[in-house]
Amino acid sequence: GVVRRVYVRSGESVRAGQILLSLDTSELDAGVDAARAAMRTAEAELAKASRPPLASEVGRARAELEQAKSVGDARVAAAEARLNDLQSGARSQEIAEAQAELARQKALLNKAEADLRRTERLVKQGAVAQATLDDARTQVETARAAVAAQEQRVSILKSGSRPSQIAEAKAALQEAKASRDTAVRAAREALNTMLSYPRPEDVNAAHARLDQARAELRRALDLLSKCELRAPFDGVVADLPVEQGQSISPGQKLVIFQEISKPIVEVETDESNLKSLRIGQKAVVSADAYPGRTFEAVLYDLGSQVDADRGTVTVKLRPLTRPAWLRPDLTVDVNIVTNTRARRIVVPADAITRYEGRSVVYVIRDGKAVPVNVTPGAIGPRGVAVTGDLKDGMVIARNAASVEAGGYVEPVPSRAEGLVGR
Repeated sequence: GVVRRVYVRSGESVRAGQILLSLDTSELDAGVDAARAAMRTAEAELAKASRPPLASEVGRARAELEQAKSVGDARVAAAEARLNDLQSGARSQEIAEAQAELARQKALLNKAEADLRRTERLVKQGAVAQATLDDARTQVETARAAVAAQEQRVSILKSGSRPSQIAEAKAALQEAKASRDTAVRAAREALNTMLSYPRPEDVNAAHARLDQARAELRRALDLLSKCELRAPFDGVVADLPVEQGQSISPGQKLVIFQEISKPIVEVETDESNLKSLRIGQKAVVSADAYPGRTFEAVLYDLGSQVDADRGTVTVKLRPLTRPAWLRPDLTVDVNIVTNTRARRIVVPADAITRYEGRSVVYVIRDGKAVPVNVTPGAIGPRGVAVTGDLKDGMVIARNAASVEAGGYVEPVPSRAEGLVGR
């Protein structure tokens, strides 16, 4: 496939369900359209298989059965009359009567044809039902068969009969009877089949075709949905090795995604510190990349192995709250509070910053900001407890991240109580 659009950048934080990138869907869209059309066809077939026959359909089937009977009987009667004439011979009176009957049959045929033309016009106008047209056509077919039979009879009466003609007449009679029976049987079977609807086997087969069509549509939609890659959980885009318009292949990595909803802080500490560490101890975490920002974490894993070459052990802490600036693989400084009873000085959190790789606060001396080393400890409602070179009574600078070491500052009294800085 081809990457149609990239919505995020490497290093960007995203929420669960947020779209990361999408692929070209031209072919899959066509597949979905075809699957929907197939499902609509299957639904129509099921509806047709499930409904009983319409009254008009039943009426037409009955009319076709009656027509097969009438036409077949007329042809059989004509064949029987011809055979009788051949077998009995003809007199002049019989010839005259046959000719008169022929004229009468022709007149009936003309009338039937005229009625048919009139009925066809009325059906087009919607004035009469289709069944009336079917009856008119049956009348014409019957009249034509009668005329043909009567013409043949007159011809036979005039010419006399021969043994071969009688044999042919007998064969024609048998053929007329067989043809009538076949036509009547077919029309009756068609009517009975129609009256048997809806048949369970037809409905079941239609249901199966519809289920298959629905499954194909679900498969097509599932493939289409996979063309939009979304974040499975809150996290960070660690790497984005593709770009818009790039062709991709099956199995290729598109996004490297990391979960940050439950971050873990890993710390390597000297094995000699294990005697002072306990599960549940709190720690203050800071980062050079974000001066003046800290968060609390709790120790939950003391590690099960010691690195024999380095004499260190890896301990793990879980943040009590996850700050928005926290990123995977970010280097941080961790200060674990091992003695909560020791006397400590408390300073505002924004008074602590990083200077030359260490935690400091800026003490105001002779109007200049002088960095003083501190070790941050527990965070409380009044600020961050620190140990180190800071002493009671020292004036410190807040918003330390914006202060330069050695820079001139002008102290401003603070209304906060219990804080060293004023």
